Amino acid sequence: MMTMDMLIDPWKVKFEKRYYQKKFGRHLFGWKELETILNIRPLMSAKRVNQYVGTFTWKYSFASPEVNCYPPSILEAIVDKGVCYITDASRFTFKLNAFAKHLEEEYVRPFDAHIYFCRNTSAEHPFGAHFDQQHNVIVQCEGKTNFKVWDRVDNNQELFRTHKHVKMSIDDDPILDVDMSPGDAIWIPKHYPHLATSKTSRLSVSFPQAWEVDRERFEERKWIKL
Repeated sequence: MMTMDMLIDPWKVKFEKRYYQKKFGRHLFGWKELETILNIRPLMSAKRVNQYVGTFTWKYSFASPEVNCYPPSILEAIVDKGVCYITDASRFTFKLNAFAKHLEEEYVRPFDAHIYFCRNTSAEHPFGAHFDQQHNVIVQCEGKTNFKVWDRVDNNQELFRTHKHVKMSIDDDPILDVDMSPGDAIWIPKHYPHLATSKTSRLSVSFPQAWEVDRERFEERKWIKL
């Protein structure tokens, strides 16, 4: 049974091999599923697709009147060159939606899904060592990624305010240093610096947790079946 103390903050740094397969007996998300999503242009808005390759301009087409959605030729170049992530993705597939629902029931907080991928292993991570303002569960889906996690920083609000929570220089040894393979999962609490380094082309999904218990902010997890 979940206690009030657990509701306040049940999070700690944790790594579990083959967590997703052991719990659900299947693969969470793969390259082919990402390929399908990348080709649905209305989903690929500049607000949802976070990329650090460069600035691009394009004209909208008759079939795609929304000017803020990346055309496939530009999106392909972005995907091949740098580290990218797509937000607001928890309902992109049945399995992503189901896992987000599982986390929401376990932690009694709203969750989103951010799809991270890197096909160019020489690309520099845009954040470097950094910490987040939300707790995260990260599931490795394809390839290998090294994750290093350091102990919590006490002056996190000051660092966040001055934008010094990214590309951090940390002399201490990490408290966790693991190579993640498909199905592995890692729990990273907020304010714990961490660094993801792609060892191969890789694909992972991060599930960030909102702090407040606001039922109106929970995503509707009903899945339409025809």
